[in-house]
Amino acid sequence: MRKAVKLSLIPTALILAALALVGDSAKTSASSTASAAELFGAKCAMCHGRNGAGMPNWKAKGQPDFTDVVWQKGRTDAQIADSISNGKGKFMPSFKGKLSQEEIGALVAQVRTFGKKK
Repeated sequence: MRKAVKLSLIPTALILAALALVGDSAKTSASSTASAAELFGAKCAMCHGRNGAGMPNWKAKGQPDFTDVVWQKGRTDAQIADSISNGKGKFMPSFKGKLSQEEIGALVAQVRTFGKKK
């Protein structure tokens, strides 16, 4: 003979499990954002500035201002990723082999956040 399962407990358990998953993904998203900002700080900020607006000595050499809406609209994510991966001109170094595809993707997302901070 089978034991009876209280059906009223199943929905509660499912709800609690779903809430735990949502909480974990929110934590992951928040930590990913922090990781992207930290990565940008470590690899990019020395030239592009912590706020993405660029540095005066590099702007004269063609460095973009990531906070500029026109610049943001004029570039696709793929173009930004390509610049990070392969470098650009004689001043932007290549990070191919130094950063993973996930890290490059995180940096693209971080660059995009600068266009929203005005």
